[in-house]
Amino acid sequence: MQNLLTRPAPATAGPRTGHAPLANMALMMQTLVDCTEADEDQPRLGLFYGFSGYGKTVAAAYAAALSGGIYIEAKSLWNARTVLERLAVELGLIKLERTQARLLHQIIDEINRAPRPIIIDEMDHLVKKLIVDVIRDIHDATSIAILMIGEEALPTKLKEWDRFDNRILVAQPAQPASAEDALLLRNHYGLADLISDDLAMYFAEKCRGVTRRIVNNLKAAKRLANTEGVDHMDRLWWGNRPVSSGEIPTRRSMGA
Repeated sequence: MQNLLTRPAPATAGPRTGHAPLANMALMMQTLVDCTEADEDQPRLGLFYGFSGYGKTVAAAYAAALSGGIYIEAKSLWNARTVLERLAVELGLIKLERTQARLLHQIIDEINRAPRPIIIDEMDHLVKKLIVDVIRDIHDATSIAILMIGEEALPTKLKEWDRFDNRILVAQPAQPASAEDALLLRNHYGLADLISDDLAMYFAEKCRGVTRRIVNNLKAAKRLANTEGVDHMDRLWWGNRPVSSGEIPTRRSMGA
């Protein structure tokens, strides 16, 4: 599985395909590999957590595709039965058992028949005792890797349940987008000829590494270029133009 950790070469200008190979994709894949390749007497639960906008969901889908794993994205109203049903559907089960206990065993039997890692996104929605216990039951009965993705406080939330927390092998924080990531995103959207390195890196700095906001600014720059009829932008050209960084703008006084 180590070959899955090789990051593709940076994209050049042109139409985008797939996803930009950002650093958090490699970090998440490494976390999944660490859980998958743990010794037989070790647990295989992993956490990948961080602030909103760091690209965790994209990285999770990427890891699931490369590993052939089961991917589910939890919702706020899910209960234990919903989690089991979603897992069963993703496993390809058609005729589902009616009771939760029997459905759980049906899922465990299928995973043991054809082991695949499980990736659970938006795990914060599932930090409830019964659901946490169901995930632990699946882990203990199958010994497969289960990678859970959530917000910055997820590791702290899970410490409420010692029998679950002490099974976590790896807890990897997502990282803010780097200058290199900003360049990869610019290239991914085919903007290498339009937006200079220093301007793309300026967006990353102003956005404090939030991938989603960097993308929004790259696209806004492209629209501005179309409006003003320019074919190249650098930091000097950008000047004091605003950057959408998530900061709340202050109201100017009437006399300003």
